[in-house]
Amino acid sequence: MNVLGLQSLLPCLRTPRLLVACLLCSPQGLGQAASHHVLNFERIQLSDIYYAEGAGFGDVNGDGQLDLVYGPHWYAGPKFKKRVELYPAKPQPMSFYADNFFTWLHDFDGDGDADVLVVGLPGTPAFLFENPGHEHLDKHWMKHQVFDAVANESPQFLDLDGDAQPELVCTSGGRFGYLEYDAGAPFAPWNFRVLSDQATHVRFGHGLGVGDIDGDGRQDVLYPGGWFQQPSDAGTGQWVHHAAAFTSSYGGADMFAYDVDGDGDQDVLATVAAHDFGVAWYEQTQVDGQLVFLEHLIIGSQPHQSPYGLVFSEPHALGLVDMDGDGLKDLVTGKTYYSHHEKSPMWDAGAVVYWFRLTRTEQGVNWIPFLANGETGIGRQLSIVDANGDGLPDILVGGMLGGNVLIQKRSAVSKSVWEAACPKPYALDQQRKDRGAAEELDQTTGRVPGAIEGESMTVVSISAGQVSTQAMGAFPGDRWSGDQQLFWRGASPGARLELEFTMKGQGSYEVEASFTVAGDYGIVQVLLNGSPLGEPIDLFHSPGVTTSGTLKLGRRALEAGPQRLTLESVGINPAAKKAYMVGFDYLRLVHL
Repeated sequence: MNVLGLQSLLPCLRTPRLLVACLLCSPQGLGQAASHHVLNFERIQLSDIYYAEGAGFGDVNGDGQLDLVYGPHWYAGPKFKKRVELYPAKPQPMSFYADNFFTWLHDFDGDGDADVLVVGLPGTPAFLFENPGHEHLDKHWMKHQVFDAVANESPQFLDLDGDAQPELVCTSGGRFGYLEYDAGAPFAPWNFRVLSDQATHVRFGHGLGVGDIDGDGRQDVLYPGGWFQQPSDAGTGQWVHHAAAFTSSYGGADMFAYDVDGDGDQDVLATVAAHDFGVAWYEQTQVDGQLVFLEHLIIGSQPHQSPYGLVFSEPHALGLVDMDGDGLKDLVTGKTYYSHHEKSPMWDAGAVVYWFRLTRTEQGVNWIPFLANGETGIGRQLSIVDANGDGLPDILVGGMLGGNVLIQKRSAVSKSVWEAACPKPYALDQQRKDRGAAEELDQTTGRVPGAIEGESMTVVSISAGQVSTQAMGAFPGDRWSGDQQLFWRGASPGARLELEFTMKGQGSYEVEASFTVAGDYGIVQVLLNGSPLGEPIDLFHSPGVTTSGTLKLGRRALEAGPQRLTLESVGINPAAKKAYMVGFDYLRLVHL
């Protein structure tokens, strides 16, 4: 295939090179420079029922062991076999969403017992469940509504303002802020301190994190459009806004500030598009004296965007932790399985959890992916904690596939075993470019020289859908010849669009064309005068909308006069939204 070749993409959707026995490697385990260690993860299934999109941890029963909370139950550590109800258990509808998205444990009233804070579907209330005490843990816990609507997708529960008491950082009414509670009356309604004007969606805003971006010792609030600088007195009003692009799409989930490259300043880790594709780190640097953040993809929508050919969709939760004990924090994420049901790209393509080992070399930063599990996926919340007290970080997840804890196991091995376990880089000969050559536009006409514009061709016939001319100036990621395209909507496999243009001369020509690529575009076969030009072209690309660049389709001998160009819809990439759209920018014939 030409652009985004389907046959080369399909094996990578299941990442066969990385699905080797769940054996994970770390060349230096726990600081032992001369040894080699492999990591694997033992799965303990708390429940196979969809109760919640996340899970939390804390000492519920006061025995000094961490317990786990998934949905309506708490599970006694360290074995997590004993299960007790917090509130009446009711399986949640997998065709919709749970009433429990996020769970945190904290002793809110200072009585020595961990209470449970629950936040549900964005736009619904936050509830605090009061621990009834050791002698009454067989009873249901008292439920207190502490706020009417936590509106964003990924609230954060931590100490934001440095007062040694955690706050719930979230949005309300499209404004960023944090919920604080009175330690003397924690079950009364909490106060929302506003720190911004409206800067995100009133409901379902994606992307939120906390970190010290400017190095002044105070935590700042991050979101896809930039960051809010915490003033010396956090409660005095609005924080200073600094614009930055922490996504090339709509953003995602948890965000972190961390010195990824070791140069002394804080970079940012974020999901590019929570329900589509992409995880990236954003390098803090100076360009012409201005602070900027440069995007570096860790994984994208195509195999060649990862050094290891890895592709999975819907990374709706992130964790940051030193997983292998080498002193650098690693990234944990996975597929939020069935998060938007069958509407999401690759919605059923593997319920994976990965951790990405951060390495720094003379060649730059590298994130090496290791599979922790291929059956649990993740939900909207990742909790990472030493669940069983062995000194190793474990991964706690909830979601459509139930509640699970992945217990880390670590073993010393020989160098040969370690090398066999490490993922192999994606070979250069496997990589396929997803774009042709970018063409310079004529400064006077705004068009590609020699282009026959798609929208200028005559529509002879169409077997399904509608054709229109679409202005493309609203898509900032690229430029289209003439700032327009011929837009075919409502196609289906087998449908054809017949176009006509006229040649003034005859001869042999190199046939070139440019299309639009996006997350809901199909696979199209181009025919010229009834004869196929090359292989079908996969127009899928995510995130964002851009052009394919100029693609070379083959050579043809043409007579002067009318020519028939046919676009045939032949299918859609399994990662795409099934809209089968086609955007045709231009055709160009280069005389040989």
